[in-house]
Amino acid sequence: MSSTRLVALTAVLALALTACSGLTGTPAPTKSAVDYSAQAMQATQAAISGTYHEPSQQPRPAAAGKKLAVISSGQNAISSLVPANSVMEAAKAIGWDAQLYDGKLDPKSWPGLVTQAVAAGAAGIVLVAVDCPAVAQPLAEAKAKGIKIVGIFAFDCNDPLFGGNGPALFSSYVDFGPPVNRNIDDFSDLYGADQANTVVAQTNGKAKVILVTDNEFTSIRHVVEGFRQTIAKCATCSIVGEVDIKAADLTTPTAAEAVLKALQDHPEANAVKSPYTAATLAAVSPAVMKANRAASLYVMGGEGFEPELDLIRKHQGVSAVTIIPSDWYGWAAVDTVNSLFIGQEPADSGLGWQLIDDEVNPPSNNAYKPAIDFRTAYRTVWGRAG
Repeated sequence: MSSTRLVALTAVLALALTACSGLTGTPAPTKSAVDYSAQAMQATQAAISGTYHEPSQQPRPAAAGKKLAVISSGQNAISSLVPANSVMEAAKAIGWDAQLYDGKLDPKSWPGLVTQAVAAGAAGIVLVAVDCPAVAQPLAEAKAKGIKIVGIFAFDCNDPLFGGNGPALFSSYVDFGPPVNRNIDDFSDLYGADQANTVVAQTNGKAKVILVTDNEFTSIRHVVEGFRQTIAKCATCSIVGEVDIKAADLTTPTAAEAVLKALQDHPEANAVKSPYTAATLAAVSPAVMKANRAASLYVMGGEGFEPELDLIRKHQGVSAVTIIPSDWYGWAAVDTVNSLFIGQEPADSGLGWQLIDDEVNPPSNNAYKPAIDFRTAYRTVWGRAG
């Protein structure tokens, strides 16, 4: 995103908003493409600044002598690796004994890992990208034993995308603060909406998007839902093509070939949305580069892990990412479990996201680091500072 372009767009769209306002100062209902482009730019500016904030400063003394199980969907996937390792780091900081169970991206192994954790005497379980239905039976047994259960990028059995009729087996979700608080569905939808807002703003309200999805993952389905709904608000925007990949396809040329075909089938496309970092690395970026369209496409990447940031720096088929700090999420999950242990309501984690591209918040040569020192904030409220 060009800073000069951002200022120019902001000025033009601010005038549009003023012209569309009623006498009372209340904006008129959004109908025109200009109206929604103005809203999209406002949301993009907020994402540039970062939507996160300091975690709650309410004291939450560390529960003593607890044993925590961290069940990762697969440490061979960076999307699970980073938050799972951060849970382990936070557990050490709070003074707990923690055990990591690696699901190796094999859903058939996940129920057995929960069973092992229960047998090992875990007082708390953090599920990392492991949805409740995949482990429902052993999770129900864990809940019956009073074990505290919290998820990271994971959804309970009663989620609407699972039909909404399953039992609620999670003890709590992380609290994301207002307006969504502990509603992970709304948090995920808003994240997808903000990605769409940036795409709308960067294409001057004329987005023609190739949407790459992976419906295996509930978190991605929620993000995509928010993205779709927001693109639909823009009268001159549309999703012109869709590619539903599978994680297993990322180890073969299959996914990249599917994205390349969509690019070839839709020369009118001016934007691409990637579902997550691994898909960006293995499919989206290679396809964009092979099609020789890096300069003409606005490519919204995934979670923004370090390899994806490298692609932004090198202009290799990724324009921007909207980062939810996964290490912060790991610490927030431990804080949530601790609150449950000591009989408090989970506190506001401060979690949000920030837009990163090569000119606005340009990535450094390392992994993303938010401006807020969440580690020190959590150590302080746990009584573990110093």
